[in-house]
This record gives sequence, structure tokens and C-alpha cells, in this order.
Amino acid sequence: MAYTNEVNAITIVEWEHNFENCPNNIFKIFNDNPINFLRSTYEVLCDDDYNYINIYFGIDEKDNPRIIAVGSVLLDGFKDVKPHGFSDVLDKDNIYELYSNSNISLDLARQYTNRWKEDNENSNLYLNSTLLPRINFIELFLVDGSESLLIFFGMGNNSELKVMEKDPSKGDMAIVTNRSFPCPDNCPSQSILNG
Repeated sequence: MAYTNEVNAITIVEWEHNFENCPNNIFKIFNDNPINFLRSTYEVLCDDDYNYINIYFGIDEKDNPRIIAVGSVLLDGFKDVKPHGFSDVLDKDNIYELYSNSNISLDLARQYTNRWKEDNENSNLYLNSTLLPRINFIELFLVDGSESLLIFFGMGNNSELKVMEKDPSKGDMAIVTNRSFPCPDNCPSQSILNG
């Protein structure tokens, strides 16, 4: 069975090679520290009304990488068409830091994302966040029954960041999915940065 947004092994190797060999790669710190996305966190972030998960890049006061995740709702758009508008859901129960798999405050999320921006916004690779469709997770969590996914990064031939997900417990048989919408250019109308 083919999974929606599944990536083949040759493409994964190419993206990982590009990522490792990209000069001045500001995202390398995130692959050097594995991101385990728990099914229980997914269930909080993706209730029935949330179409996407938006992940933000951050740095804490000790220079540790931080990934902040929030549920997002599509304001308009159609299946298989990139979103024309969406908004992050910023209630206190819907902001998670994925390295610790814990709920954090909006203020702390802003501290992390502001530090990331201050340190990296002059890079040609810079992104605030990237929007991940719910379907990337539905098949891995709900169909396969995975309890934890590894979120990891690659890079396309034009230095565009690729966000991938897989169940590391499946070893070489793991299905890898990828589809994401980076900000800029796909930025939410309400976000951690401006909510």
C-alpha cells in the first residue's frame, strides 16, 4: 500500500546528502538532536477541527534547539492544493515543545522563536516555521499504530528544507512521509510570532 506523501528511498538519500553537505546549514542543529513526536502530543494538537501542525524553529537561552508545535486550521483551500490561508491555534493547551514533549506557554514559545530569528534571519536558508499536513501523521499514527515518530530534515536540490517523518522502530522498513509548506511564503494569519 502506498502512503500519501510517501518518499522513496533514493530521494531520501539524496535529500539527506544535500542536507549534510549544505554550507552554513542553520538547520543542522535540529538533525543533530533527534525529535521524537509522540502520538499523545499529535492527538492534542490535531483534534477534529485542525488540518495541520505548524512547527516553529527556536533556540533557548542555553543555545539548545527547540521545536515548537501548534495545531493549525485551514481558512480556505482545497484538497491537494497548497493552503491560501491558515491560522495557528494558540490556546494554552495547544503549544508543545517537541524535544521535551511538553506543553509550554506562548511567552516561552516566543522567546525561543525570537532567538532563532535574531540569530538566523540573515541566512538565505532562514524559515520561521513549516506547516505539516495532518495526513502525514494519520497514516503513520493511526493506520500503522506507531506511538512515536522521528521528525528529521533533508534538503532539495535548490536548498529547500524537506521535513520528513518515520517510525524509527520499523528500521529499514519504515515508511517516510514528506509534505510541508514553509514560512515564508506560507505564513499563518495568526502565529506564535504575531498572535
